[in-house]
Amino acid sequence: MMNNSRKSIIEKIVFNNKALMIFSVIVAILIWATVKINYSDEVTRTLTGVKVNITATVDPESELVAFIDESELYCEVEVKGKSYDINSYALNKDEIIVEASGNFVDSAGYKELTLTAKTADGGIADVEFGKITPSTISVYYDRQTHDTFNVEAKLSNDLATLTEGDYAVGQPVASMNTVKVIGPAGVLKTLKKVYFTASIKDDALPLTATKNIPAKISFDIENEEEARYLICEGINNESNPATVTVPVYVTKEVETGVKFVNQPNSFTESVKGVKISPDKVKISYNPQESEQFDKLDIGTIDFSEISNKVNYFEFPVDEKLGVTLTDKTLQKFDVSVDMSDMQSKTLKKAPTKIVYLNQSENYNYSVDFENSSLDEIVIIGPAESLKKIDEDDIQVEINVSSLSVNSRIVQRVKVNNISIQSDEVDDCWVYGEYEAVLTINAK
Repeated sequence: MMNNSRKSIIEKIVFNNKALMIFSVIVAILIWATVKINYSDEVTRTLTGVKVNITATVDPESELVAFIDESELYCEVEVKGKSYDINSYALNKDEIIVEASGNFVDSAGYKELTLTAKTADGGIADVEFGKITPSTISVYYDRQTHDTFNVEAKLSNDLATLTEGDYAVGQPVASMNTVKVIGPAGVLKTLKKVYFTASIKDDALPLTATKNIPAKISFDIENEEEARYLICEGINNESNPATVTVPVYVTKEVETGVKFVNQPNSFTESVKGVKISPDKVKISYNPQESEQFDKLDIGTIDFSEISNKVNYFEFPVDEKLGVTLTDKTLQKFDVSVDMSDMQSKTLKKAPTKIVYLNQSENYNYSVDFENSSLDEIVIIGPAESLKKIDEDDIQVEINVSSLSVNSRIVQRVKVNNISIQSDEVDDCWVYGEYEAVLTINAK
């Protein structure tokens, strides 16, 4: 006979609506789960982005390597099974292994490999695989090699539209002259050059300064699709990116001029009688790297080269100018310096002021004036000023650092400079080049 306490508990459960409801829900879930597990219909599910593993057997002596675009190593796999086995909580793409296999590979070229799927070790066994998309992949097999190729910069913009006014664009330049390319031997044979291709957005125009632009890499190759197997070694987006530099120059018309050295004080500010042809040129230069040009000095004239006549000089157009001339046909500048209103005077006596530059303290230096050319120094200047100059006003500077102190014979050396040391004269100069013959004796 059931005791009263147990009977009381059962009666409380049976006649308690809340307790009865909870009990009913639990029983219902258990019944549903049992039916679902044992009698559920099979369902189909498609998993995307499943990684493909290439497992085709390759002749080990052939040194062949599989080349394929990384984006092609993913597929869709259709799986069939009980819903509780293949739902997103029970099965994910990482638990499926897709293998690409085919015939034994012992020659270069494209090989068609078939895709098959299976579950990973320890995964759900009761799964059936259906359609795999794509069902095959094409893999290129070849020896991997490398070679160095020239790089060419390409700009998709029309160069004429990049600047306005006095600004102009130069030839775009790639960030590398050459690059090492790694890839299939057969593909590299058809590669001619590498392109760094860039584009400037409209909102960055017009350009007023040189601009660096990130570039995409492309290849001059027979089969463009095979470019995906090529890699440029060492190029990355952070420390060594591919870029194209678009140089921007200022173009303007400026007067031409010449620079004078060793001129008398009265000619420091300007030299009259100078004519340059052409007297104006249109130039192009980088405003970030060069001074702002208001005049273009085409060369330097030493006053020792100027006599009392019309003197003619010629200066070539070359890189020493520091700018680019827009007139590509111009080869030289012609300069004339008219000093025909000046007079000349020749000093017949040897100068008394000799300065030896870089001399040794242990030796004496002396000039052999009879065999030197210092006994006929030519002075150019106004007639009134020339009257005030004699040999005592002349200072001769000779650099003796190149001479041998151990030589017992006389040595000839070019005179560095001859100047006029006079407080009364500031408009005369020494014309010509001079040599001195020296003897050196130990003190």
